[in-house]
Amino acid sequence: MARNWSIEAHCNHQVDFTPRLQDHDNFMPAESNHAPAYHMLHTTILDYHHHPMYHLKLAAIMRNHHQFKACLILCDWALASMIKALYIYKYHAVHPPKELTMNEILPIVHTDTEPGLDIALFIGTIQHIFSLADYPYDQPIQLNNIEKLLQRTEEILDELATRLKDDSSE
Repeated sequence: MARNWSIEAHCNHQVDFTPRLQDHDNFMPAESNHAPAYHMLHTTILDYHHHPMYHLKLAAIMRNHHQFKACLILCDWALASMIKALYIYKYHAVHPPKELTMNEILPIVHTDTEPGLDIALFIGTIQHIFSLADYPYDQPIQLNNIEKLLQRTEEILDELATRLKDDSSE
C-alpha cells in the first residue's frame, strides 16, 4: 500500500530549520559588517529571507501530488518567514516572536510609499485558513484555488523581498 505523506503532523508548530548561510547580500548597511552583533543580525535576516523560496518549491510539489492542505501550510510558512525577515530588519531583533499578530504585521508591510493592508489581510486570511486546516469538517480545497493561492503568495513574497532590499540600501 502506498504511503500518503503529508506534513499535517507538523501543523501545530513550525520547526526552525535555519541554515547558517555565509552569503553577503546587501541587507544591512556597510558599516554593520564590522560588529559581530550586526553580522549575526545580517545572517539571521538572510536565513529567514531564503526560507520562502524553499517553502514555495515544496508547496508546488505538494500541489502536484494533490496534497492541498500541505500546500496551504507551506504558503503560510513562506509568508511567515518573509515577515520575520522584515521584522528582524526593522526592529534589529535576532529572535523574532514565534507568531506575529496583525498589529505587528501591518506596520512591517505598510510603508509610506507602499500600502500594505492588502498584504496584511492576505497573510491574516492564510493564517486563519491554516488554523482551520486540522478540522475534519472543513471544505475540500480545489486545485484552481490552490493555483491562485500559490500565485498570490509568490507575488507578495516578491514584493516583500524587494522592500527588504530597498530598505537595506538606504
